Amino acid sequence: MAKYFRYTEKETEYLKKRDKKLGREIDLIGEVKREMEPDLFTALISSIISQQISTKAADTITDRLTNLVGKLTPQNINNVELKSIQKCGMSFRKAGYIKHAADAVLNKTVDFDNLHNLTDDEAAKE
Repeated sequence: MAKYFRYTEKETEYLKKRDKKLGREIDLIGEVKREMEPDLFTALISSIISQQISTKAADTITDRLTNLVGKLTPQNINNVELKSIQKCGMSFRKAGYIKHAADAVLNKTVDFDNLHNLTDDEAAKE
């Protein structure tokens, strides 16, 4: 079952006050049900893949990567060559970012399980 990003009127009103143009669009569009990925590592990999490409292209590349490695886990990504990841249809640089993210988790440079305990600034730095 899909999970959706949840927000309240408080967050909506904050955004509308911060940006009048955005506020007009919020009033025009209404509530947006945005599907979210609860696993932070998988969400990061999906975000890397989807940067500056269409949703359809990102879905295709994600499907190819999943077919290559199985479940998108740091260990599974670590087990394949950089070139194989790149051949899923993404730039060599994006493939490198994906490998680096997996390595950071495996080497405990980044602890996704602890991010929710950090402030926004600390999480961004992490």
